[in-house]
Amino acid sequence: MHLLESCNSEYKEIALKLKTSFYVDNCVTGVFSVDEIEIFIEKTKLIMTRKDVLIYVFFESNVASKNVDNHSGKTFILGIIWDLDNDVLKCCTNFESLMCGTKITKRLVLSTVQKVFDLIGMLTTSTLLSKLLLQELRKMKIVWDQELPQNTVNKFMKWFNEIQILRIDIFTELHVFVDASKGSYAGCVFARLIVDSRVSVILIRVKFRVAPLKHL
Repeated sequence: MHLLESCNSEYKEIALKLKTSFYVDNCVTGVFSVDEIEIFIEKTKLIMTRKDVLIYVFFESNVASKNVDNHSGKTFILGIIWDLDNDVLKCCTNFESLMCGTKITKRLVLSTVQKVFDLIGMLTTSTLLSKLLLQELRKMKIVWDQELPQNTVNKFMKWFNEIQILRIDIFTELHVFVDASKGSYAGCVFARLIVDSRVSVILIRVKFRVAPLKHL
């Protein structure tokens, strides 16, 4: 943090972006063009190497940059899978297939549910179903290694099979517009969604303020 705050004016903009983009050992950020990627990577390396902080690998999605290694497939950011080819974030369910005849018990259900790593809540609507199922098992007072009733097994298997193929083909962009005059200033936030090649725009929030009488 001190390293980023002590940068001279030439690197202030990049330093500010880095300051708000690091989480543990991942820096997750974005730029608008290939030229900006080149500048960002070059200045980032200069800033960080001043204190012997090495940035080992840069990943990007669908952009040809001489400073970025030509990666494809997937990598991990903040514990989430980043599909580099399609620029899609995915949650790692890390499940092993349940063999036919596997005894479905309370212990197995709990173990399977806890394997879902969902740091930012992308799978909330799906993981909620599994939490409700665990709550139902507690109410039934079933012991850990007792085979579950068939109707409960059916609920678990339905959830188990569906979460592994979960995919949401909705691409959302968040846009913010602000404007000001001598008398007032305002801002609005809206989402632009692409679903099945159709574009729709949804207004999320609008706020305005009357300009203060006391000027800066």
